[in-house]
Amino acid sequence: MPSHNPKIGSRYLTVTGAPVQVLEVHEGIMVLQGLASDNRFVAPTGYPLRPFKGEAAAFESRLSPYRGPQSKKLRRGQAQPKPLAPIIDAMLLAGGKTMRGIVREVKRRASAACKGRDVPANIRARLYWLRKRGCKIETNIMRHVAAIRQSYVS
Repeated sequence: MPSHNPKIGSRYLTVTGAPVQVLEVHEGIMVLQGLASDNRFVAPTGYPLRPFKGEAAAFESRLSPYRGPQSKKLRRGQAQPKPLAPIIDAMLLAGGKTMRGIVREVKRRASAACKGRDVPANIRARLYWLRKRGCKIETNIMRHVAAIRQSYVS
């Protein structure tokens, strides 16, 4: 018995027995997501869909279908990326490196944490916040950057 009025979020079987879930219904079309392969495809609203029964499915369906980028989870054994601020602050307070050298060293020490990040912008932001917190930023002739903490003697 084909369903002519599919509900959004409900699961059905196609004519071939593939398990699908209805994502959207528009005028004349509906967007379906295959529960076995996570593929999305468009079908006319008159496409015959049967009620979902697990034993009647031609393919094994996944427990939770793909939901998009918001459901990105860490795999087992994969740690949260480290913050770059402690690494950058230590290098700025130590001094003796150029901006390019700091970028290279931060990328070497925390390569996983640098993925998708603008490392030079992070270094400039750390310079800004160190300056706001009372450090003096010095650059020598060889363009080495150093943050020097001001000691307050009363």
